Amino acid sequence: MTTLNQKLGQLRSAQFTTAVKNIQRGIEREALRISPGGRLSQADHPSALGSALTHPYITTDYSEALLELITPPSNDITKTYNQLKDVHKFVLQNIDDEMLWPMSMPCFIQDEDDIRIAQYGHSNIGKMKTTYRMGLKNRYGSMMQAISGIHYNFSLPKQFWQLKRDLEGETAPIEDYQSAQYMHLVRNVKRFVWVVTYLFGASPAMCASFLQGRETGLKFESFGKGSIFLPNATSLRMSDLGYTNSAQSALNIEYGSLTQYIDKLRQAIKTESEEYKSIGVKESGEYKQLNHNILQIENELYAPVRPKQVTQSGEKPTDALENRGIMYVELRALDVNPFSPYGITQEQMRVLDIFLLYCLLNEQSTLSPGQQAEAEQNQDRIVLEGREPSLELSHDGEGRLRFEWLTEIFNDFEQIASWLDGHYGERNYSEAIANVKPAVEDPNYCLSGQLMSRLLAEQIDNGCLGLELADLYKKSIVNEGAVEFSGEYLFAKSESSVEAQGRVESADELSFDQFLADYFAT
Repeated sequence: MTTLNQKLGQLRSAQFTTAVKNIQRGIEREALRISPGGRLSQADHPSALGSALTHPYITTDYSEALLELITPPSNDITKTYNQLKDVHKFVLQNIDDEMLWPMSMPCFIQDEDDIRIAQYGHSNIGKMKTTYRMGLKNRYGSMMQAISGIHYNFSLPKQFWQLKRDLEGETAPIEDYQSAQYMHLVRNVKRFVWVVTYLFGASPAMCASFLQGRETGLKFESFGKGSIFLPNATSLRMSDLGYTNSAQSALNIEYGSLTQYIDKLRQAIKTESEEYKSIGVKESGEYKQLNHNILQIENELYAPVRPKQVTQSGEKPTDALENRGIMYVELRALDVNPFSPYGITQEQMRVLDIFLLYCLLNEQSTLSPGQQAEAEQNQDRIVLEGREPSLELSHDGEGRLRFEWLTEIFNDFEQIASWLDGHYGERNYSEAIANVKPAVEDPNYCLSGQLMSRLLAEQIDNGCLGLELADLYKKSIVNEGAVEFSGEYLFAKSESSVEAQGRVESADELSFDQFLADYFAT
């Protein structure tokens, strides 16, 4: 067996340096628009932000109030971070007195009906996006859709894959080799995602209004005027309360190969659900969901990581993967960092780079149904009780203390950090790992631990802290200077996105019914 240190030694040439410096990253940050009083915004998507359908950097997710701020792929972490800052600045300057909620679990919401489904105009594709969201509401309820997160997009350049393939003596076409390697990475993300949740889970508490009186079976404790928490939780967002696949547990999505993954995903999209059939699809001329299948479309699969390929106009995600293989992976397990005005820090980005490379270079290559069940059990334990000092996880069927396992993993992280720093000629990666390493021994250094420490020490309500931070962040961000995206540039993007939406709408020739029939028939 080749050790990690030996593998890294083989990847140290000048050619690898060029390839490593071309790792591409992109961020998608979700954030609710809130009123000055901390309530969910009831206003339309602001016109100054352009078209949510066609704007490249500013769109919406489930609801009109849930913004999604996007950076384009870049090989420079500082550049990506500055782009994210500039988009935040532009947004906050153009939403009047509203602010952005700085936490993953939502602000106070009195009723699910306060969560307005996002609108994307009159085009068929715009109507499809809204109808899909109506389906989510009717299947899962709207409260789950008010949760925010960070998606971290990561890709290695073709040069890296070519060098690595040749080094290993492989002869497969580069596209096939690249996809196989990405699927190896995805399997290990599934296996080790608990590490990300432990370090960066940041939603151990929430407003009690989120439950809307539902019984959860969880033993919440109360504090403040209306906040609840689990004493050792890390990420309620990643629990059964939020974005998990608990409602899709019978899908048995497989990750052994890209073909397996595509086949299982397509099967779920084509298989009828008796539960969702009872909702109905179209009644009195109004759509209640796109269809009554287990998944309406691919995006309905809630997973901590997705293999991705850029789609062409009208192309399904699974078709894009089948036609051109995997271009990048989307890590979806990251909570919004309440201690950052932008929901994430550059230090976190470097740790995520190291984590994803660890998953790529790790020797473990299979993920049997039993191993996948074990990985999901470990993730659930970390989500609900990750900061328990003596927590045990399951490692190949044997109990293992979280502290001991993390110590071993961080030893590998430090080697990868040193390898990356060698290519970049800096120490940013080693410093990032050093800064988060105290959490290995002391859960109070995790983001969730830091948040609960502050909430309980100050005896401040979770919502009050969120509102305090939202106000502080808005005041500081609007006064910062733009670095990558000027206000004029982003305003022009808003204007051109509105024109682009108009072109999409005027190009439609089919009825919406026929459009959907054609989309799902191909």
